[in-house]
Amino acid sequence: MKRSKGLVLGCMLMAFSAGALADLAALNDAAKKLCNKSKVCLQQEMAAEDDLPPGMAAMLDNMMGELCKQYMSIATVGENHEIIEPATACLNSMADKSCDELLNGEETTAACQRYERVAENYRQY
Repeated sequence: MKRSKGLVLGCMLMAFSAGALADLAALNDAAKKLCNKSKVCLQQEMAAEDDLPPGMAAMLDNMMGELCKQYMSIATVGENHEIIEPATACLNSMADKSCDELLNGEETTAACQRYERVAENYRQY
């Protein structure tokens, strides 16, 4: 039986698209995971503060909302499929940090350094 080039190409594209969608789902999950972890850490930090000024909790909550938007913006990589895996690894590596490391640490993870190098290629255009 002779194979149609169009059919083979179509199957290859569907397989690639399914893989890209799965990767995007993992990226979105990683962004949500880091957002949730950050919220929990901030809530723990606020609960430990006895002398939190009025309005500070609302300000911190707004700040956390903006931070979560940044995480989700990493998750909107569009057609730059080669950046999906490093972005996912970066977000997961940050979510795996302890609350103390996440809130007070300035050191970036190796996965995030890799993501930054790959992402730099897209900032130049």
